[in-house]
Amino acid sequence: MRNLNMAAGSTISLAVTARADAGLHRWSVHLRPVGAAASALPRLAYGSRVGNRDCEQRIEIPAQDVDCWLEVWGSHAAAGGAWVDDRLTVIDDTPNRLEIGFSNPLRSDALPNEVVLSFAVTNPLADGPPHGQGPETI
Repeated sequence: MRNLNMAAGSTISLAVTARADAGLHRWSVHLRPVGAAASALPRLAYGSRVGNRDCEQRIEIPAQDVDCWLEVWGSHAAAGGAWVDDRLTVIDDTPNRLEIGFSNPLRSDALPNEVVLSFAVTNPLADGPPHGQGPETI
C-alpha cells in the first residue's frame, strides 16, 4: 500500500496503464480525510481490474473540501480465483506527480511496471485563480 496526500481544493487525474502481456491485475484507491481513523469509511473508493484486453483506464478524482490522503493497492489474479498483493515500485515521485508500478512478485520475469498508476495533482490555490477570475487590469 502507498499513501498520497491531496490538499483541499486539489484534483487528481489518475491514468492506469497495463502492459498487454502482464495478465490480469486489480487496483484500488481509497480517499480519506486527514486525521480520520484508518477503519473509517472512505469518502470515495475507486478500483478496477486491468490487463489482458483492457489496458488503459482514466479516473478524475474531484476536489474535496478538506485535506485528504489516498491509499493505493495493487494485486494480481492467482489460481482458484484468489487475488494476491503485488510488489509496489515508485517510478516517479514529485510534488505534483506520483507514478507507482505494480508487478507480480512470484514471477521471476515480472517487470516493475506491469501496471502503472499515474497520479497528476492539480492544486488551484498554488496554480493561481482560474482564467478570468484574477485581478482586473484597467
